[in-house]
Amino acid sequence: MNMLTALLFGISFVVIACLNPGARRIGWMAVSYGFGVLEPASHLIVAAGGDAQVMNRLGPSGFLIGLTLMAPALSLFHQRRPMWLGCALIVGPGVTYFTLRPLGGDGVEQRLVVQCFFAASMILCAATAWRDAPRSAMNRVLVAVFLVTGLHFLAKPFLAAPLGFGSERDYLGSIYGVVSQASTGVLLVAAGLLILIAVLQSLVKTHHDQARIDPLTGLPNRRALEEAFDRRVDPAQHRIGRVVMAIAILDLDHFKSINDRLGHDGGDAVLRRVAQCLDTVRPALGVAARLGGEEFVLLMPDQDLEAAHPVCERIRVSVAALTLPDLPDLPGLSVSIGLTDLAAGETLTAALRRADRALYEAKAAGRNRCILVRGRSPTSTRPPLSAVGARA
Repeated sequence: MNMLTALLFGISFVVIACLNPGARRIGWMAVSYGFGVLEPASHLIVAAGGDAQVMNRLGPSGFLIGLTLMAPALSLFHQRRPMWLGCALIVGPGVTYFTLRPLGGDGVEQRLVVQCFFAASMILCAATAWRDAPRSAMNRVLVAVFLVTGLHFLAKPFLAAPLGFGSERDYLGSIYGVVSQASTGVLLVAAGLLILIAVLQSLVKTHHDQARIDPLTGLPNRRALEEAFDRRVDPAQHRIGRVVMAIAILDLDHFKSINDRLGHDGGDAVLRRVAQCLDTVRPALGVAARLGGEEFVLLMPDQDLEAAHPVCERIRVSVAALTLPDLPDLPGLSVSIGLTDLAAGETLTAALRRADRALYEAKAAGRNRCILVRGRSPTSTRPPLSAVGARA
């Protein structure tokens, strides 16, 4: 049963790693369970008449390697540096001892030495989980399970004689063998389930974030913007016009010519730099997002047009001052901005549509400016420039 359980865990981690390219590190956990299969398999082979000399060395060695590999697997999963030295100090002496030890000794001392290596591997796993895993109730339980498993290994040598343990060939038929396999299996299944839950939770969070983050700039995308809007707008207050929020659409001027001049890689670098600038200058409660192309949105909760306008001006001036050392041929940057406030009961789409019209006004008036619009009456906040052109 323990062998089948280990195989199922190993296969589960392999499938997760194969189906999720970003979770390839969890493949180490599959390797851990793969080595763990050797121990129950060795007992079955001995019971079936296999070479006890070979199996009684191979089984414990594989089991120790499997248990110890859980520690670096956890570190790699949490993107931390594994304690490789600790692993080597356990696996090296342990495998050497299992390979060279005289077989047939049934004393408590010999059994205790064997189990000490397994207990040490569990202590290493507990220390790794405590150091590397996020602080949560589930991870504290995982640490506790590792520690209890370690203590359980240390207790096993003292239970062998009272439970009628004789020779290795009779191990599976003895009460001690049943108790030993069952208790170890239950504890390691508990640890495996906790790790598997943590992996699945991490994947769900990763996929959730990836669905809401623009991969180029790292800003929220349109979907995340809508969710942020819904979180910040109380429907009951919104219906009666008590929600104060300013919404700005920003468009990088002449971006097509920048792409043509610098290439798409250069254009992407410019977009990332502008996104960083926007995220830095935005109000503390503001939400900056990328709609697509060279177009960005800024939600400013609790700010009316009079308070939001200076923010937009700071953004405009900051973008104009941007430089990219890797792009010495970068022409001067500028943004056009359409700014509006949220009307009573209005949807985000309707507000964005009005801000977009103001943005077109800013483009037509010469770019590099902010146009405020409340209803249908846009007002320019800068004197018109001489250059007038279509939105780029």
